[in-house]
Amino acid sequence: MKKVLGIIIASIMAVSASSAEEVIDNDLASTARLKNTMRKFATGLDQIQKGIIYNDRDKIEMGVRVLRQARKNFLKRHGEILKKQKPGDPKMAMYMAKKSAERIRKLVKMMSAEVHNTHDFSKIAAAYTGIFNQCVGCHQKLRKNYAK
Repeated sequence: MKKVLGIIIASIMAVSASSAEEVIDNDLASTARLKNTMRKFATGLDQIQKGIIYNDRDKIEMGVRVLRQARKNFLKRHGEILKKQKPGDPKMAMYMAKKSAERIRKLVKMMSAEVHNTHDFSKIAAAYTGIFNQCVGCHQKLRKNYAK
């Protein structure tokens, strides 16, 4: 009886340990995907900034395309890992991310319209600054424990 009980307990512990490793692996993979998406955002912003500095509409358009691609389904792809950035209040983390994503969407749309229609680089620069401020604000609020 003790042997059977020991085998059952050992089996349960093995399954639990494997489940814990799986959760850790999933978190690492999710974190890596999020970092990859953030690098795409940074690349898009970098291209837009260079386009503004050099009055290069093509570079701005390329940066806008990169931002649109990076933000596509952002919350669906990264929502769970974002919630873990504020373990005490995951709903607040999602609320902040949703608000920031919506503002970025509007600013990207405005920037795209300016590039295609009026070519007003001061408005494009203002939209760029707005997007950058959204990034910084979200990172300050959600990434307090991220760098550990």
